[in-house]
Amino acid sequence: MESRIDLAHEPVFRLGPIEVRPALRQLAREDGSEEVLEPRVMQVLVALARANGAIVSRDDLTRSCWEGRVVGEDAINRVVSRLRRAAEGIGQGSFRIETITKVGYRLLRADQHDAPAPAPGSPLAQARAEAHRLRLDRRAMLAGAGLAVVTTTGAIGWYRWSQPHKTVPDDVKPLLDQAMASIRQGTPEGLSQATGLFRRLTELHPDQPDAWGALAIAYAIGAGGGSPRNEAAMRMRAEQAAARALQLNPANPYARLSRAMLDAATDSWLRDEQLCRSILTTRPDIEFAWGMLSGVLLSVGRCREAADTFVQFWGKGLPDPSRAYTRAVALWAADRLDEADKAMEEAMALFPTHFAVWFTRFYLLLYTGRAADALAMSRRADQRPTGIPADNFAMIEDVAQAMITRAPADIDRAMASNLAAAHRGAGFAENTMQFAAALGRVDTAFEVAEGYYFGRGFEVGELRFQPEQRVWTRRANRRTRLLFMPSTAAMRSDPRFGKLVGEIGLERYWRETGSVPDYRKT
Repeated sequence: MESRIDLAHEPVFRLGPIEVRPALRQLAREDGSEEVLEPRVMQVLVALARANGAIVSRDDLTRSCWEGRVVGEDAINRVVSRLRRAAEGIGQGSFRIETITKVGYRLLRADQHDAPAPAPGSPLAQARAEAHRLRLDRRAMLAGAGLAVVTTTGAIGWYRWSQPHKTVPDDVKPLLDQAMASIRQGTPEGLSQATGLFRRLTELHPDQPDAWGALAIAYAIGAGGGSPRNEAAMRMRAEQAAARALQLNPANPYARLSRAMLDAATDSWLRDEQLCRSILTTRPDIEFAWGMLSGVLLSVGRCREAADTFVQFWGKGLPDPSRAYTRAVALWAADRLDEADKAMEEAMALFPTHFAVWFTRFYLLLYTGRAADALAMSRRADQRPTGIPADNFAMIEDVAQAMITRAPADIDRAMASNLAAAHRGAGFAENTMQFAAALGRVDTAFEVAEGYYFGRGFEVGELRFQPEQRVWTRRANRRTRLLFMPSTAAMRSDPRFGKLVGEIGLERYWRETGSVPDYRKT
């Protein structure tokens, strides 16, 4: 394992239906699809494949792939994350990379997912024993599970018992319905309750892969958007639940989606799109895949396609707050304002004080020439969502006032309070970019974007809004759909926008998929 990997001299090998061509850095599927990996990513894949299921330590990888240079954990984590995206994308689950906590990694082909138990006392046995101990610790399981149940792509999905040919057992339905009602609220408390209920389902029916897959998704949401302090514990639980689901059903869609969520990054659009389309080809009933696909399309500027997809998604289940407001957002982004208004009216009728629904309605009014209506809406304090500090409403009311008057003093006041908030939270930064663009402060919008996406100049934290809300947005997984909303039109008409989307990775996505974002279409 210590010899340096020279890709030019590595032979071609197979991982199930995938032909790996190290010299060309290609993964080639039998249907003709191909993907080119970065050199370092291909080196690590070769190193793991050489081990034939054995554990490869981080030191082994630095010797064979980094010529023995000292590299940080972030560098190795990034490469492994890229490999996992390829495994779920073009690989379609034909192999996976397993993390052995505090030991290293190993590559498992599809036929190795049920590998024999490790020898007693071995590092792998010790790691699995620790994972089992943590999994049984119910208090740790529930700690820190909360966050708004919005995926990294900006859309929501939920669990449905995905074996329609089987009858849901009588003792499952009450728990399932209760878990659904909890998770659909999109709140930390709802997710925590749903996690416990999904866990109970796995205890009652340990042979149901979808129950384990749903549990993996709940844990993955907690890992990606919950407190960084609890991320490692939530990630381990998600990985264990997904592994169990895949043991029961190697193609389980929920487990595959959960793994994509665990490896989510700002530029994982292509991987996520391919995964969702692959799942929906055979399992169009998987609502979570519909939601994630819609979110991906919004995030890459294919807003009209996102709206069309969301219309299909909307008809596949009962309304919930997150899906209701995201439907309105997708229609608005696609320039279907009449439909967006109607969707928003329906959302407000169903969930009038839900925080995300309320704020979406406010912003839709604000950015569509109805700032006075938005201001009046916010001033009806008895109809505001609860749990939001009063100064948050004061900030957005300042923006509405500035949109009405366009007076420089009003704009200065609105920008000052929102820029201060943008330093505190990623969600505030997303809002401030849009406020600045809409108020004609385009330089400020780009300044905040530099800090939000790249950590340059303007400091933006990972907390989304208030600490009490317990929701975070990781620096490695920043949201991009706001760049294609009507609110940021001024940014898209600025020459700096091309450089911004290029550095984020969107140009590469458009090139690789042969797609064109809506704003570039005539």
